[in-house]
Amino acid sequence: MKLSLTVEADAVNVRALNIGRIAVDIDGIALSELIAAVNQNGCPLQIADDPGNTTAGAPAPPLTALPGICCSTAHITEEDNTLLYTLSHQTADFGESEWIHFTGTGYLIHLAAWSYPVLRLKRLGLSKACRQLVVMLIHRHATGIIHLDASGDLLPGVEVFDW
Repeated sequence: MKLSLTVEADAVNVRALNIGRIAVDIDGIALSELIAAVNQNGCPLQIADDPGNTTAGAPAPPLTALPGICCSTAHITEEDNTLLYTLSHQTADFGESEWIHFTGTGYLIHLAAWSYPVLRLKRLGLSKACRQLVVMLIHRHATGIIHLDASGDLLPGVEVFDW
């Protein structure tokens, strides 16, 4: 993370700490202005009387981005497609439609909804090929959302089903 601020101060002392942290002692500026400037950049700011003794802090910003990938529904079987369609259209409270969404031409699967999403997909009856696709995408691309779309790209080296 990079932060650039222009500060007019009487004196600035910077001390390197461990794990990439620094301690900054600034004389001659209003602390509230510094906090406002740092928070406008979306960076967390911790205020300490002594290095390592935090007295107040700005909360870390909430998760604002979730990595995702889009690929073709040709990588899943016709049975997987039928099952995902059924699961995404459940109307019961706390159904699978909370993490498997129908998009009109495919499905969005929000993997972070379950601690073990591949195991959940297995229990729901999705094929081994579909689960292997999900595992490969999680490991290779560190994805949190998978968009299976009829017009999505075919992934090289991944099994394709003609249905």
